[in-house]
Amino acid sequence: MRNILETHQVRDIGTPSDDQQRRAIEVRASSFDEASNSIEVIWTTGAKVRRYSWRDDVHYDEELIVSSSAVRLDRLNGGAPFLDTHDDYQLSSVIGSVVPGSAKIVDGKGIARVALSVAEEHSGIVANIKAGVIRNISVGYRIHRVEKDEAGDGSIAVWRIVDWEPLEISAVAVPADAGSTIRSEERATDLSAADQQAVAQAVAAARNAERERSEEIGKIARDAGLPEMGTEHILAGTSVSEFRDVVRDHAAARVAATNDSQRAEKRAAAITNALQHRADPASFELTADGRDFRGMTLIEIGRDILEANGISTRGMSSNEIAGQALASRSGGLQSTTDFGGILSNMANATLRRAYDAAPQTFRPIVRETSALNFKPITRAQFGEAPALNKIRENGEFTRGTIGESTEQYRLATYGRIVAITRQVLLNDDVDAFTRLPAAFGVQAAQLESDLVWGQILGNPVMKDGKTLFHADHGNIMIPQVIGLWSVSAGRTMFAKQTGLDGKTTLSLTPSFIIVPAALEILAQQFIGSIRPTTTADVVPEGLSRLQVISEARLDNGIDRPEDDIVVEGDPHAWYMAGSPTQCEIVEIAYLEGNRGVYTETRTGFDIDGIEIKARLDVAAKIMDHRNIAKNPGA
Repeated sequence: MRNILETHQVRDIGTPSDDQQRRAIEVRASSFDEASNSIEVIWTTGAKVRRYSWRDDVHYDEELIVSSSAVRLDRLNGGAPFLDTHDDYQLSSVIGSVVPGSAKIVDGKGIARVALSVAEEHSGIVANIKAGVIRNISVGYRIHRVEKDEAGDGSIAVWRIVDWEPLEISAVAVPADAGSTIRSEERATDLSAADQQAVAQAVAAARNAERERSEEIGKIARDAGLPEMGTEHILAGTSVSEFRDVVRDHAAARVAATNDSQRAEKRAAAITNALQHRADPASFELTADGRDFRGMTLIEIGRDILEANGISTRGMSSNEIAGQALASRSGGLQSTTDFGGILSNMANATLRRAYDAAPQTFRPIVRETSALNFKPITRAQFGEAPALNKIRENGEFTRGTIGESTEQYRLATYGRIVAITRQVLLNDDVDAFTRLPAAFGVQAAQLESDLVWGQILGNPVMKDGKTLFHADHGNIMIPQVIGLWSVSAGRTMFAKQTGLDGKTTLSLTPSFIIVPAALEILAQQFIGSIRPTTTADVVPEGLSRLQVISEARLDNGIDRPEDDIVVEGDPHAWYMAGSPTQCEIVEIAYLEGNRGVYTETRTGFDIDGIEIKARLDVAAKIMDHRNIAKNPGA
């Protein structure tokens, strides 16, 4: 078991808090053997090294015990890598490997033979080792057990490493253990010719085996889509068969996790269907999976989910099950398959359906857009291109300008939070998860309608300093009831609208007649297919194509002082409007990616239950006066 003081971190002359420590050793080129392209190193003598403990805020001397019982040589003798400055993050840093079986303890010293790389990219480093330019190497090791000799007189303590494991050897710049060297030539030449040939053969075989191991592990890792894992195990010296087991276990764990997730999602979908069918049988047909949860109370469903997540509910009261079910998080995080997530999703879906289904009469006359943020939105309206002038003989072309007008507004945020408490579960009130969210959804749609119609009813001041409906804008009709002559006059008013230059005739055509609820029948009678008794009663085809939009806000006005929308209605006034494709009227903007109402849910901390937050980032603004006209009525 690792020393609890250590962490898995590598340094050259580092702190004792390193799970993997390093000791520097000196390289002497005289031990290089040309035949086997290898060097024999003394990678440790166990010399004391001064270190610093960040945990205890003290200096101490670390002494490696170098004996067969203290040093674990399996990693070195398995062909541990010889690295460039302890860089174990990339294969290009592997500049050799320990010859398998060559690592041993002799007379209190650690000895091993290192086969150097033959790759072209490492030729410079290998050449410098041969020439004696690179003279120092360092051993990286992991500490398993430490015996501390704490000095009572204030002198430096000694930490004896009595169980440790060399992991790799590296070429470095600065040594720490000066007694650790590449063995001298006279020691290296003690080998007989036969022994040297055997070493060379062993080195060649080890190099080939290492290349084959690395290539095979790399291929397995790439095929499994786990290249980083492959690199990690190549550096760690893992065998091919062991790596296959690692990949197989990883794949099995991933399949098991996927299966568990799919089962949880299927169960969540079935529970949601059963609850939705119970709340609204006409809209939601019970599925085959949903039948498994038909007739179950909310507490019984909560118990089922807790048991599926491995939480025993034996002996729990209904109150305890409700609290535990809402608080339970599979995998530590609230997910859509937990009880709270299922109920939240059901509430959110209901809210969105109610929002989408709520009547909004303004949609045909608005242009919808989005904004990136809450900064002011400036909309430029470009006028018409300048008229083409006749070029007389030897005349010159002159430059024209395009008129421009702008309107500015910005998004605002509207929202509320509603809580569905634990008592709802105890009372088995499924409707609470549909009624309240549905009401929220309707209110969000109502807000949008208030914003748009508030712009029209409020008759705001435009960029030119005049109100939306103004005599100078040519969009106020003579007060009359809806009839052939009043509607015809309005149509003429649209056709005579001009561009921003005040000259270009736009020839706009109205598409809608907008009326308060009090005038809806009258408008329908005028537009509808009525059999005329006289020629004067005939509605011309151009007017009969008008579509009627009836909106009760035109009768009642809008009273939302908290949102700065307070305008009076008029049951006699009516309007005509064109399609926004020919000229803009009102623009409604949402925050990008959040069209319409946006909901968030969480298991309440302040309240004992689920909190649902509905948020709407929206704004509406009149853009142009030329495509809408008002008749004050009579």
